[in-house]
Amino acid sequence: MTAAQARRLLLALPGVTEQPHHHLASFRRAGRMLATMTPDGAELRLFLKDDAARDVWLAREPEAITPLFWAGKRVGLGVGLAAAKLAWVRELVQAVANESQRS
Repeated sequence: MTAAQARRLLLALPGVTEQPHHHLASFRRAGRMLATMTPDGAELRLFLKDDAARDVWLAREPEAITPLFWAGKRVGLGVGLAAAKLAWVRELVQAVANESQRS
């Protein structure tokens, strides 16, 4: 999967905008960050807060997904886009979007 495809998935979500976040691209809705992408487009970082959901994704796609940590806490998932498939990334992005609407 390409960085351009990931960007299109995120920007297709209602109300999502792209903004810089330090050296990263960030994707936000109503001020809340859903995801960031590295400058080289190699990794998409999705802020999925549900521990059980993160564990499911880590087990399901171990060749492409790693835990994402911030300040020693697991806060989401890193997706290596070279190993990612559009269909399941679409599903994961939707899960992050749905979770952000509930919180």
